[in-house]
Amino acid sequence: MALADDILAGIDSGTLNDIAQQVGVEPDKLQGIIRDSLPALLGGMEQNVQSGEGAASLANALGQHADANPLGDMGALINGALGSGIIEKVLGGAAPNVSEAIGSKAGASGVDVEKILKIVAPIVMAYLAKRLTSGGKADPSVVQKEVQNASTEAKAQSPDLGSILGSILGNR
Repeated sequence: MALADDILAGIDSGTLNDIAQQVGVEPDKLQGIIRDSLPALLGGMEQNVQSGEGAASLANALGQHADANPLGDMGALINGALGSGIIEKVLGGAAPNVSEAIGSKAGASGVDVEKILKIVAPIVMAYLAKRLTSGGKADPSVVQKEVQNASTEAKAQSPDLGSILGSILGNR
């Protein structure tokens, strides 16, 4: 099963509908935006883990998310409280440009996409934490390799958007 499918499989249809209603987009469009957000989020993480310090920082963050269940706190998830810091760390000042690029592909506003990115980011972190941590710890070298692999897979699932996002994230 592909990465996007794995992540989407963890979000039941009722939750997906709740998120779509709160953000103001149709559930099908929301699923597409979630799929399209993965190359951006994982690409930003991939850039961050290029250095040993960045890989150690993400490994530490994943350890902190090892038992996270972002879907268990829908209020904090929907209002972006869980994802704002992640987006800042992963995308930095490129977040508005990334949101606009995803939005133009999906037929949604950049503002809506930015809300969705803040919802998806903690879900992606929890997913990676479950895959890459053991006993609340993650090995930075494993994190670096797996994030690079996940980023490559996400870009392959959305190649047209992956190249656009690559140019945006390369300039941050």
